[in-house]
Amino acid sequence: MRKASRIYKRKSRSNLETFIILIGAIIILGVAFNLARDRSYIPPEKPTIVEEEKAESPIIKVPVESPQKETVEKLEEKEKSPEEEIKKEVTLEEKPPLTEPTTVKTSEIQPEVEVIKESETVSDKKVYTVQVGAFSKEEGAQNLAKKIRAKGYQTYVIKGKTLYKVQVGEFKTLDEAKAISETLKKLGYEIWVTTR
Repeated sequence: MRKASRIYKRKSRSNLETFIILIGAIIILGVAFNLARDRSYIPPEKPTIVEEEKAESPIIKVPVESPQKETVEKLEEKEKSPEEEIKKEVTLEEKPPLTEPTTVKTSEIQPEVEVIKESETVSDKKVYTVQVGAFSKEEGAQNLAKKIRAKGYQTYVIKGKTLYKVQVGEFKTLDEAKAISETLKKLGYEIWVTTR
């Protein structure tokens, strides 16, 4: 009887140990699953929105620029010339078939595509600006921009990550930017030549 009870005790101990280990493993897996679920990587929506806002509206106030007017005038000239050619083609032909109006529409669309390409190439070039100040509050940046604008300079307030930057002009070359920076230095402003 003693041997039988010893064997039974060993089996019950091993069954009990197995049961405890199994319960412990289930608890550990449950805790790990909950922690992993809470810390799982789901890309936040706000950073993507912030990046889009930076790309779309880094400039708070933008004055009208003369280079943009020139491109608009060029575009109008380009748009006029294809229309005049189309009118000439239409007057030469008495009854245009249905396929020709689609040709006319594609010729009207082509200048618009060229305009987009021109604007992309302009944005790819480096533009030099002269930074006159950086403020933690927008009000200070706007006040400085008004003072400099009153002196006849083209100013911008650009929102950075933490600061509002006041910049003057958009120059194609570094020499042009340095020339303006010297005049602004003489007026008492601290300047930095930057690129955009």
